[in-house]
Amino acid sequence: MIYSFKGITSQAEQSYDNTAAHSELKAMMNRSERLSLYFTIDQYGYEAIRVESKTTKNFAYQINQEAFAWVMNYLMKGETEDFNVKPEAVTKSEETDANKFRKDMLKLFVENRIGNIQFTPEFRDRTGKLTAVANFRNGTILFFMERDEEITDYLREKGLIR
Repeated sequence: MIYSFKGITSQAEQSYDNTAAHSELKAMMNRSERLSLYFTIDQYGYEAIRVESKTTKNFAYQINQEAFAWVMNYLMKGETEDFNVKPEAVTKSEETDANKFRKDMLKLFVENRIGNIQFTPEFRDRTGKLTAVANFRNGTILFFMERDEEITDYLREKGLIR
């Protein structure tokens, strides 16, 4: 017998309920929870954060500029107002490499001197990896990426690692 894929339809593209993720994140903020998050490109190709707290397991929240500002205002000042945030108004990222996205976000924080960023010394870190933590009043942002010459030279130039 000869088999084929005739008559088999392709799986419909699933979408992510970012509005529900937004509501959950806002509830965490309203409970004044300390958030722990990191940046990524999600499985759907959107720039996102993975966020968790002591009471809520890690989940994705797709971001745009307004959502990013909302999360940062909470981390730095404890503000929860989300009036201008539209969680459904996200667009697919031009970047497909989550490692590159995290590297770009780390550079954004370094350039703007946002957060007290602590780097894991190379001898303590996993081989070939770079790990950093930015601490804020209401949470932390974890940065982890491949340790390559570009990011190492950049951070040495800034006097952040040796």
